[in-house]
Amino acid sequence: MKALVLFRSYHGNTKQIAEGIAKELGRQGIETIVQDLRRKLPDLSDLDFILIGSPTRMARVNRKALRVLKRLRKKGFTEKPVAIFDTYGPVPTKPEEMEKAKKWLYPGAAGIMQKAAKTLALNVYSETLRCEVRGMKGPLADTELEKAASFAKGFLSTIGKKP
Repeated sequence: MKALVLFRSYHGNTKQIAEGIAKELGRQGIETIVQDLRRKLPDLSDLDFILIGSPTRMARVNRKALRVLKRLRKKGFTEKPVAIFDTYGPVPTKPEEMEKAKKWLYPGAAGIMQKAAKTLALNVYSETLRCEVRGMKGPLADTELEKAASFAKGFLSTIGKKP
């Protein structure tokens, strides 16, 4: 099997998650290409599935991520599985601050991409991966790379590759 993990990263956090996903896919015997969304899409015909991620910035998703989802549909990548992930944060610790911050954090890039992928009739995995970033520029919260590996395993289990 062969996978493509696409990402857009500003401070390296979303890239770390993409690489963490790819590392786990490799452990499971999947040949994986990791690529920045700003680069031209490779030939999709020999790919079995794609994972795509973007940071959540100001309650939005990177526009390039949405354009790539549209390109996947245009190029006929509608039957093969697609999974979505994002990074977001920082998450306030005080409840009153969290209430104010929710509008900036949810549904986040993952929620926006998930909705777009469904609208485009892509074969999108029902779960999304959301990984917390501690500060405005990082680092990732402590267990986020393990969470990314677990997400990759769960996604693989739905496409017939049992981890």
